Amino acid sequence: VLHTLSLHDALPISDRDVFIFLVDDRNPIEVGKLPNGEPDLMFRGFIVKNSEVGSGALVILTFYLRGVCMNRNVWGCERFETITMIHSKYAPSRFVEQARPALESFANGSSKTLIEGVQKAKAAKIADDNDAAIDFLQNRNFSRKRAVEILEVGEREEGRPVRSAWDFAQAITATARSLPNTDARFDMELVAGKILDKVA
Repeated sequence: VLHTLSLHDALPISDRDVFIFLVDDRNPIEVGKLPNGEPDLMFRGFIVKNSEVGSGALVILTFYLRGVCMNRNVWGCERFETITMIHSKYAPSRFVEQARPALESFANGSSKTLIEGVQKAKAAKIADDNDAAIDFLQNRNFSRKRAVEILEVGEREEGRPVRSAWDFAQAITATARSLPNTDARFDMELVAGKILDKVA
């Protein structure tokens, strides 16, 4: 559905469930500059979550992959609604009628909304210091230990303390990359996406 797709990640959660992440890696979107002056690139992608035996619904949602760090930003700045389909004999026709057009619209959409969303997220200051940053993360159900880890990872990867909505999202998704279980990583990425959604 996207112009050119590459398999970013396809990891089974169990013997009956799977997450599949597909990325359009040939159509980058420049959302700013990195500290070294190189372009900061993001790529559109989408996630398919499914259960082979029908124990869960088929779920499709979109994300942006940040090229420099491979962080997945599950972020609805282009107003793509998550599509959920219960397993039934009508599911294939629903996919054709509902999911495919929505994904095509996402794939071919203007990059302006994403670029503006990144700028807003960078300008949205959330914390003045690490104590306020830890409080913010604990209010999102992270333990103090995990909150400190997120701040350390974010500062190490971005080269600055975690203060803006953008910083928090990148710090959380960067920390999520170290989680061995795909669904646990996905849950953390959703928290980061909600932070971005509030300022988009």
